[in-house]
Amino acid sequence: MSAQTSPATEPDTTRMSPAELGLLACCAGAGFATLLDSVVVTYAVPLLGTGLDAPTSGIQWFLSIYSLTFGLGLVPGGRLGDALGRRVLFIVGLVVFAIGALTSAAAPGIWWAVAARALQGLGAGLISAQVLGIIQDQFHGLRRVRALAAYTGAGAAAAVVGPLGAALVLAVAPGHLAWRAVLALNVPFIAATVALTVRFIPHRPPAPKRVDLDLPAIVLVGAFVALVTVPVIDPGIDGGQLWSIVGGCLALAVATGVWEHRYATRGHTPLFVPQLLTSRGFVVGNLTALLWFGGLLAHSTVLTIYLLQGLGWSPLLVAAALIPGALARVAASSASSRVYARLGARTLPAALMVQAAGTAALAVLSTTLTGAGLVTALITIEIILSVASAVFEPSLRAITLSFAPATHHGVAAAFLQLTQRLSATFCVALVTGSSSPPTCAPSPPPTCGTAC
Repeated sequence: MSAQTSPATEPDTTRMSPAELGLLACCAGAGFATLLDSVVVTYAVPLLGTGLDAPTSGIQWFLSIYSLTFGLGLVPGGRLGDALGRRVLFIVGLVVFAIGALTSAAAPGIWWAVAARALQGLGAGLISAQVLGIIQDQFHGLRRVRALAAYTGAGAAAAVVGPLGAALVLAVAPGHLAWRAVLALNVPFIAATVALTVRFIPHRPPAPKRVDLDLPAIVLVGAFVALVTVPVIDPGIDGGQLWSIVGGCLALAVATGVWEHRYATRGHTPLFVPQLLTSRGFVVGNLTALLWFGGLLAHSTVLTIYLLQGLGWSPLLVAAALIPGALARVAASSASSRVYARLGARTLPAALMVQAAGTAALAVLSTTLTGAGLVTALITIEIILSVASAVFEPSLRAITLSFAPATHHGVAAAFLQLTQRLSATFCVALVTGSSSPPTCAPSPPPTCGTAC
């Protein structure tokens, strides 16, 4: 696909004003705080499961619900941000995210923790919609690619700090408090981002036009995704229940289509914006993002749990093995715009081929190597995968969002994130599905199988 106005062919005006740098700092801070949470939560899962006596289904909902509510908060967050201004929604999202983090850290039971993670995901969705909306509004051409690369780099930095912080907390804190402290690690960074937001994101008067949130469609889509996820999270359901779920999914899909048609004919803007759905480049970009992001998050989740529980590695050893890849991602993200300026849209298939080859190699070597050989192979391949990912992600976002009309910047950015998060919900549930509860402590010898 080729963008209507390719960032690779626009003038390379890269100097940013202090105000723009402040906006970018807000975006990077929000990305760091939210992605730090995604990195460290897996480290807390073994002790959380043991401490709360959680069943397998509870742990899987705890891991999956965040991405679900993250996705469902994106589209209304994007529309409200377009109408009310980014500042208000940014601060609201950060506060909701912080409340969810503190509540999950203090949860007395697994289902309280799941509910808190759902709230936290909703806050993250509101935040992310504003981040991408700001980048869409304020940066263009290669400067947009660089801004997206900075956002990617913040996530990569979180992947460096997160494992170290989580491993340190798990090493020094009492067992019954360690997982709670890990889940609250992001709170200081959220507070710092709030301060940046108040300082740099300007207040804007609300738009006079009424905002179309299309809440019925959001509810229908959320119900559909939750229902689709149930068989993956609970593989013990019988045939009759499975057919009931299939029927329910079909009914929800039909109801969503009928509602969206009626909503549009009444002059409202539906959840699935027609101007975006009729753009071939935007649709292809979203499908690519859907498949890629779900696979990426599933890979990260299952690899970390496998190393902690399947092989019995300590959190410090897991962090040491994964941090070189995170550092490579930070370094590569700063060069992604130069790669895209040279290769254009060809950046995407080239990066995907590298990632596919690296993932296949890791799958083979993890079953044939042990000890130092496995550690060396893991570090090397994760570095390669991280570099390819850092080049791929900002380029894909820049190309896909370039097809969105200016009147739908916020919605387009939110929709791109929505497809990624819904994919992540399903894929994380899929790869963590097991008949054995993933609640064993990460200490050798391992007390559960590699399926944990």
